[in-house]
Amino acid sequence: MGKRAPLHRSRNSVADALLIELYATAARGSDLSRNPHAFVTSNSADFSTEDGDKRQPHPDVSATFAPEGSTYALGVDGLNDVLLSHFGSEIRELFAETDFIEEPRRLGEIVDAEKVLFDRVWHHRSLQHEYRLRAAGDERELERLEAIAGPARKRVEDTYTQPGELGPYTDFELGMLNGKLSALRWVLGSEWDFLDT
Repeated sequence: MGKRAPLHRSRNSVADALLIELYATAARGSDLSRNPHAFVTSNSADFSTEDGDKRQPHPDVSATFAPEGSTYALGVDGLNDVLLSHFGSEIRELFAETDFIEEPRRLGEIVDAEKVLFDRVWHHRSLQHEYRLRAAGDERELERLEAIAGPARKRVEDTYTQPGELGPYTDFELGMLNGKLSALRWVLGSEWDFLDT
């Protein structure tokens, strides 16, 4: 009713008001010298000071963070600061153990993976085409297909010898193969959904 933060803007911020009230209740009911609390948010519009340093709480809620051991923090940097101040070198060691950098794949790896996916999708489509021709009784087209696709199919079958590498595939597995092929081709410069084999 008083338009105090986080209800100070022209939008429904009841959920935000509940969050800050729950935090205030938890902080008041705790021995903050032994169990410090921190309210970490990325919502500076509702919880931070309007004019000035957004890392500071809005004056309407600042009393919640007045006692020692109750901290207001903004964003990932704020969370990092809170954890470092509480855990010190222990958290630095944990960060060092869990921090990893994913190196992008090399072009050769991407091209090799695209070739494998191409072969597997092409092989499946070739078998499906043969199946449709047999079902239609089209012997002439069947002979033509065998002459064109036979050597390539043998190469693929000699290359991929592990069980399941060349199917049979479920609809989900086929979708995954086609999705991966599309994604790798996009990385290599083709348009999305280019799935010609």
